Amino acid sequence: MSRPGFVLSVDAQTPPLVVFQGEKVLLERLPIDASVLYPPEALQGIRSLDEAIGRALDTPVDSEPLSALLKRGSRVTIVFEDLSQPVTSRTAPDVRQRVIELVLERAAAAGVDDVELIAATGLRRRLTAHDLQRVLGERVYASFAPDHVRSHDAEDENLEVVGELPGGTPIEVNARVASSDLVISVRLATAVGNEGAAAVATKLIGAKTARARGSFAAGTAASAASSDATNTDAFDDLVDTIGDKARVFTVDVTLTPEPTGPASAFLSKREREWSLTDRALSAGLQAATRILPARARIGLAQVSGVGYGVTSVVAGKPSSVHPLTEAFLAQQQVAQFDRPADVALFGIPNPGTIGSSLNPVTAAALGLGQIFSGATAEPVVRAGGTAIFYHPLTPWFHPLHDPAYIDFFAEVLTQSTDPAVISEQFEEKFAADPWYRHVYQTSSSNHALHPFHAWYSAAPAIAHLGDVIFVGGDHGSTRRLGFKSASTLADALEMASDSVGLAPAITYVHGAPVSISEVS
Repeated sequence: MSRPGFVLSVDAQTPPLVVFQGEKVLLERLPIDASVLYPPEALQGIRSLDEAIGRALDTPVDSEPLSALLKRGSRVTIVFEDLSQPVTSRTAPDVRQRVIELVLERAAAAGVDDVELIAATGLRRRLTAHDLQRVLGERVYASFAPDHVRSHDAEDENLEVVGELPGGTPIEVNARVASSDLVISVRLATAVGNEGAAAVATKLIGAKTARARGSFAAGTAASAASSDATNTDAFDDLVDTIGDKARVFTVDVTLTPEPTGPASAFLSKREREWSLTDRALSAGLQAATRILPARARIGLAQVSGVGYGVTSVVAGKPSSVHPLTEAFLAQQQVAQFDRPADVALFGIPNPGTIGSSLNPVTAAALGLGQIFSGATAEPVVRAGGTAIFYHPLTPWFHPLHDPAYIDFFAEVLTQSTDPAVISEQFEEKFAADPWYRHVYQTSSSNHALHPFHAWYSAAPAIAHLGDVIFVGGDHGSTRRLGFKSASTLADALEMASDSVGLAPAITYVHGAPVSISEVS
């Protein structure tokens, strides 16, 4: 059993603490009397994974066993998480592959021969053949490529309408999914509250539906209506079924960062428990991140042996499985604190699994939209307080994946950082641009709406905070995003003193690398 999280009060004996800053790993000495919020200790990964998967498929929650749902002549679609969730191992098969192989064995035994595999990409980039092989394994990929395995296309002309949003926008979903008899969703759950129970449909809708649901105005309206129990949305019903006949059977897998090599085992320990060897390994990792060129530091955490452990596998009826998954993740991840701080510190790592640094917009969205909101049940910073993030915000964008991000950063953020203004003045132009649509459908580029939705995800945290400061952040990038940059923690605290005073209550939210590679 893992140890629960706790709050450490920094004193003169407290050693420097690990802080992730993009590709770098720092050891930061915090001011005396600062608090360190440690999350619950990571659970040990399941060792007999195939046995756990088989047990989940054969004894599901509120559902017949999967084998009983697979009928000869039925149309079956397997939907799996794309690279918005990590490849779970650098050497062993990815957990998605292991689940899908066991599902396919049962489908073959039942005589099902109409099976297709779809990566649930939403508005994210389509997966390359190499990406699909990494997730599915060579055997599964070779068996289904090229005609029966693909990424979801949010701009597909053959999307199927399965309902209507409150404003009248049709709910368009992947046609293959809507026409299936059984949809098997292989879902990697890494953070509390990612997409909720409708996770499958969220990543399989058309661009028009995604825009209507994900626009800043729609988000504001949803927040205002959230307290109204009579407010319903047809999209919320796309959980256990999609369309007129597609039944959904989910396989939820929870993950936790797990060091897989001796060079990185110290990252999972609390600093006061480090041995002399751990301290030497930490010094070596820091030296490597300082000496290596920026491009060579990418993915250093993966190279040094950080993988992901599977902590649970639960299958069955989505509306019954998802609450269990959320409760398990909350127990595993969410730390508790007594009162909000004036200043909170957060490290933003580079997950590194797509072979490139996080661009500044994605890094800001990860920090403010996920890390800030996901570490605790309530904001760890008081309203009007200061959040200090560690990330270089290097103004580098992937030329293939990020064409819309490049223009969003250069054209939109130079005009305004206000999400309401951005939504009103720029969103339609990007969404309607045929070139963005072309590179999304034919290349491996994120959809034109992707940077907008990433920026909107950061809006609640920005509205809550008085100041956002990036330690080590590129000055130009930080200013363009509407934030402040500081060279050191001492500089950042001095900058924050104008709003929080000279003796603020400080909390560092301690955390290991987050388990995502591309912001949803």
